Amino acid sequence: MDMYVVVVSEEIYMGEVIMREEPYVCIPTSSDPLCQRCFKSGDALLKCASCNIAWYCGAECQRLDWKLHKLECRAISRLEKKWQELVTRTPEIRLMVKLFIRRKLQRDKVIPTTPIDNFDLVEAMIDHQSNMESEKLAEYQIMAQIVNHMLQQPELDLDEAVNIFCKLSCNAHAIVDIAMEPLGIGLYPVMSVINHSCLPNAILVFEGKLAVLRALAPVEKGDEVIHVLISYIDLSRTTRHRQDDLNGKYHFTCTCPRCSKFAEIDDQILDALRCKEGECNGFFVTKDRSYSRDQKLECNKCGLVKTSEAERSAKGIIDRLCDKGKSDFFSDNFQEAVSTFKRAEEAALDLFHPSSFSVMMVRNLLTKLYTTIGDTRAALESCRLMTPVHERLLQTLNPVRGMHYLTRGMLEWVEGNRGDGRNYLVRAGDILLLTHGTNFPLVKELLINLAKDHAELAKKQEGGPSGS
Repeated sequence: MDMYVVVVSEEIYMGEVIMREEPYVCIPTSSDPLCQRCFKSGDALLKCASCNIAWYCGAECQRLDWKLHKLECRAISRLEKKWQELVTRTPEIRLMVKLFIRRKLQRDKVIPTTPIDNFDLVEAMIDHQSNMESEKLAEYQIMAQIVNHMLQQPELDLDEAVNIFCKLSCNAHAIVDIAMEPLGIGLYPVMSVINHSCLPNAILVFEGKLAVLRALAPVEKGDEVIHVLISYIDLSRTTRHRQDDLNGKYHFTCTCPRCSKFAEIDDQILDALRCKEGECNGFFVTKDRSYSRDQKLECNKCGLVKTSEAERSAKGIIDRLCDKGKSDFFSDNFQEAVSTFKRAEEAALDLFHPSSFSVMMVRNLLTKLYTTIGDTRAALESCRLMTPVHERLLQTLNPVRGMHYLTRGMLEWVEGNRGDGRNYLVRAGDILLLTHGTNFPLVKELLINLAKDHAELAKKQEGGPSGS
């Protein structure tokens, strides 16, 4: 995006905000209703009576959104009920509808434009269309026709719509809360120029739908925003899997210092399939850096060769068990859910390294399940097993690591281990204060409670030895 260069005007310290950006367009995707305007949740939300899709937290948000949503409502009403359900399940279509509506409203000067809020920035985005699979492009063709039918804008070009669907696929951001739970998707044109690194010096977080870029390391005055690096993906994976994720969605190979370890067998083993040929206890790894669904994997001990399909098949076993466990949980069949997740944990340990992403994913689900049903001792046992894995795979200033410390600290505290609990809560506060600041109620509450505990501890120490 050469036409706009964003430069840092003042030196920024670790934990400070580099910039903020409202989305050009966004939509909620959470399973729980969210206000379409501000992304707030709550029992008082009201559904739009016309389309029965959009929710609002009050009359003010509905009024502020009405210029755009009025046309969105009209577009949705042009569809039969079964197609309306499809649009509801396909957030990319709704995002595209809102994007073209916003473009028209800005071109007609119904709503204003600014240097960082205009459709030219969307047009300047990289599309990677030439790298898209033909099946994906065919899917975008169908989706473009649906959008065209909904909007009935004479100036809407189907080829252009397909191209913008390609842009959305590699530029739209998942909007998440502090626990990394998905809230929606949004298009942030300025944020989209920020490059990726598996060793980022900044982090993108969301206050509602507002994107906030915070520094994880000092940023010098005069630096361009493109020199700031964030992560596009889950960093709790090994190099090969991070490369697969980046190639599959963003169509590039990361060359950051962390990814230079690609050829190191120890790195790959952490997320590799076990070899069970005879008495072999090796792991299937690859030296092929190219992205392919049929990569050749070779056992680092016996030399047996398999394709990555074997690895996907093994993960499919765990995924099916986890899906069943979630289904049992949502059906309030908690004991069956525990049994299913324990089987998934056993399968993951049997198929992969103990520090693998698959094992950690299952143990994370087990921790949440045990916490929900009130078995804090079992939740703590599962949570403790994840701590060394988080510390091995994630940077110190990673919010996932911070949230893990928060969970463990609370569980240790509830189980009477106040010293350990305090230690992990302090570590959580140190991370989350830098990555998210104090605008998040969870961080604010954590810091207040830590301050109270520190004051109480100091008071006890002044009065002599205590048992805490």
